[in-house]
Amino acid sequence: MSEEYSETRVIEFSDCDENRRLKIPAMIAMILQTSEHQLAQANIDADHLVRQGRGWVVTQYHFELTKSPRPGQRVIIKTLASGYNRFFTYRDFKICDENSNVLVKAMSRWVLFDLQKRTMIPTDMSLMTPLEVPLMKRLPHFAKIRRLPSYQQERQYRVRYDDIDTNHHLTNSHYFSWLIDLYDRDFLRDHVPATIDVQFDKEVLYGEAPVAYLTLTDGIAKQAIISIDGREHAVCQIAWRQV
Repeated sequence: MSEEYSETRVIEFSDCDENRRLKIPAMIAMILQTSEHQLAQANIDADHLVRQGRGWVVTQYHFELTKSPRPGQRVIIKTLASGYNRFFTYRDFKICDENSNVLVKAMSRWVLFDLQKRTMIPTDMSLMTPLEVPLMKRLPHFAKIRRLPSYQQERQYRVRYDDIDTNHHLTNSHYFSWLIDLYDRDFLRDHVPATIDVQFDKEVLYGEAPVAYLTLTDGIAKQAIISIDGREHAVCQIAWRQV
């Protein structure tokens, strides 16, 4: 069984929105930075893989948010490489307060990616050994999210140079900037996410201009990011609760 890795950090004002709640994109960036630090200790981080023409790509997240961290709050971010099979690897995250109360927990599914061919490749067992990641017989269950035939709202975005990462595509935290931007300001003042499920289907590259979509019914949001020629990049479902 692999070991849990943790880091302590203070939530900055720049990490939070006008309501003093941790922004979703900032939360994603924090947990990924923590996992990257664990991988760096084992010499299997992004820099190591990029030199080999490979990279880690997340395909799905499930988040459960109990309480939003606040500016100035000290939190412990924990991560665990929970398992792998032939094509997928799995990683869990927690954000806890100083009393070990879980504020946010998440599970994620990843694939290894050939940066030149832009295709998924099988799991490299040598990358699993340094962290003692176990082979999984039963895979974690993720929600099946399906694209709707039509949506209530839409807005087009363009991938800027600052939006891409070392895998040369839109960084996955930035998807959430587009998805959250579709909501009314008043709604975001009075609501916080309870659960988030997102599935990434096709990468978005520099200069592309996909459309983000939203349908919101009784606090359940169905969302998608789709190219103008109909290719599905991501689908998302968020259950909101009123503050």
